[in-house]
Amino acid sequence: MYLLVEKTVTVGRSAHEVFAHISNMERFSEWFPGVVAITSLNALAHGERGKVYLETVRIPLRGRRRITLRVREARAPHFFATEGQLQPLLPRMEISINATPQASCTLTWRLFSRNRSRGVRWLLLPLAGFVMRRRAAKGLATLKSQLEEGQVRGLENPGSGTESDGE
Repeated sequence: MYLLVEKTVTVGRSAHEVFAHISNMERFSEWFPGVVAITSLNALAHGERGKVYLETVRIPLRGRRRITLRVREARAPHFFATEGQLQPLLPRMEISINATPQASCTLTWRLFSRNRSRGVRWLLLPLAGFVMRRRAAKGLATLKSQLEEGQVRGLENPGSGTESDGE
């Protein structure tokens, strides 16, 4: 595999909360630029290996494309990976989450190409990497903001007094 992008961000939420959000790929378009829509194609739970989605993305110079994504690995709350069937890129997205003190975590987002062609590696992947580095930086900043400011359904602002205590 060929690494296109790797970005890391610290999020003021627990690893469990962050994993629950990012592993629901139907929420991906809420925080990642270029993703127009994403819907489930099977009845498996979000964050479960084998879950399949249909993603609609904007691709420079090519317009909108539909991509089938499959969850390849899911180890809550630490690791989540999907693979898409977009030719010739053949993307693999990996998200690693590591808990840090004070109920926060670091999230590392990586995008790989599974295409082994030298021509693709030399001609397409540098451009794809450029586009995706910009999208990843913006997307992770949006994700961090949404999670920390309580703009995500089911998550309240830390310390706001509105979090459920189990009662």
